[in-house]
Amino acid sequence: MKLKQENKIRIELTEVEWGEFDYDGCNLALYRGNLYSGYVVYDRFPNKNIENEVEYKNGSQIGWENEYNECGHLIYSCLSLGQTTLETFKYDEKGKLQEHWKSVDDEYYDEIVTKYKLLD
Repeated sequence: MKLKQENKIRIELTEVEWGEFDYDGCNLALYRGNLYSGYVVYDRFPNKNIENEVEYKNGSQIGWENEYNECGHLIYSCLSLGQTTLETFKYDEKGKLQEHWKSVDDEYYDEIVTKYKLLD
């Protein structure tokens, strides 16, 4: 299994404490009382491989949302700022890219990616 950004910290959904609302109307993710930055694993397959995960930065849902198949291949990934999807990638069952599109214009995309350092 090759995770997207495998160097980033991951915690299970059961380890998250939910705080106040952020600017986008979503609850802030806290870990051990602090705003969380990293991936939250929402579901796992019976073989313990990650099924889906969402990235958070400073408690807010900012970054990648990833889905994997049971073999561990990435099959869907989107870059989001809260509820706004910026870019989407879809892969086949072996992880080969099938579709890619941006949901926003290039100027807004570049502004948000730079401001929030989304591709770091």
